[in-house]
Amino acid sequence: MLRCRVWAVPAAVLTLAACAGGGLDRPSTEACDAVTAWIDAGGPADQRAEVTQRVGDLLGQSDSTPLTDPYERFRDTREEDLDHAAVVEAGANFLRACIDHGWEPAEG
Repeated sequence: MLRCRVWAVPAAVLTLAACAGGGLDRPSTEACDAVTAWIDAGGPADQRAEVTQRVGDLLGQSDSTPLTDPYERFRDTREEDLDHAAVVEAGANFLRACIDHGWEPAEG
């Protein structure tokens, strides 16, 4: 009976870890930080290309990231086609994906 309990605990921990999304690696975390800093600054249009490039570079350094699709939607949302609010919303959607995968914004 004791043997069953010993194995049940590690199995439960592994199951919970899998459900939690496993967190993000350092490059993905830094990408989330970069987008949040841009949004916190008001999402300045003149800084968007730089932020988009930085985030793309960081995600390119990641071994595996669940942020690729939200990043591509952010990258491909253009003010010329829509408006600035749509670009900021695409950035917010990227941050929601960050949060869904365990990232937390820095307190400040």
